[in-house]
Amino acid sequence: MSQEKQVFEFEQIGDILVLVPHGPFLEFRDNDIRNAYNEAYRRLSEPGAKHLMVDFSGLDYFGSTFVGILIRLAKKARGNKGEAVLCHLSDNMMDLLRTLMLLENPKTDFYWTPYPTRKDALKALGHSVE
Repeated sequence: MSQEKQVFEFEQIGDILVLVPHGPFLEFRDNDIRNAYNEAYRRLSEPGAKHLMVDFSGLDYFGSTFVGILIRLAKKARGNKGEAVLCHLSDNMMDLLRTLMLLENPKTDFYWTPYPTRKDALKALGHSVE
């Protein structure tokens, strides 16, 4: 019996829910991705979870399914009066999100702010980093 690969690794740092997606997403069944999204949304709905950070250090590509997940989770974080940030984006991912107008577009409630590293993103969310 092989160990099932998780779509997301979850971490809670203060009031920040950190998601680390593992890819490529094509390896996962739709049901696995839907369950992972539901779990992320549930965790973001818990008291004490305000901000959301997605750390792309474990992924080098994503498609439209994941873009939809990003939009819905960013809306949830903003509904918590929190921020939605990304870190470790590849140039291709950054270009895709810019083309879709999902980066730093405060005219929407589902935009994301990118940071080069996890440390930079945590600092921007007010978490002290050593």
